[in-house]
Amino acid sequence: EITPRPDLPAIVARWQREITPAELQAGYFAILEAADAHTCWRWLLDLRRREDLATPALNNLVTADFFPKLVRRYPAPVRIAFLISPFRAAAQQPSASSMATISAKSTIENGYITALFTEEASAYQWLADA
Repeated sequence: EITPRPDLPAIVARWQREITPAELQAGYFAILEAADAHTCWRWLLDLRRREDLATPALNNLVTADFFPKLVRRYPAPVRIAFLISPFRAAAQQPSASSMATISAKSTIENGYITALFTEEASAYQWLADA
């Protein structure tokens, strides 16, 4: 589910169920399409219902194919707020390598900045601070 929110302004994407890697890839490019249509570089990706936050296949997809498309695409670097459940955040702490891989490459020079959140209001506040 991808919802443009011009009032925030942000693109909000929510996965309502577990999905295949192909569906996830299609979802990321659908977010990009919606963002292009609204010239919106603030995105909230709600991953609370997803079991796997990031797999090696996803890390490869975003690192090699998706994130390079973001460089200088918009007037500002893309800000991506990943919304995860508090349980997932606690479980992620000891072995945060998957999301840390995405976040480690998160720089303005690479065209995007990411952050993890467990509260939607905090994610919106971070997005608005851009």
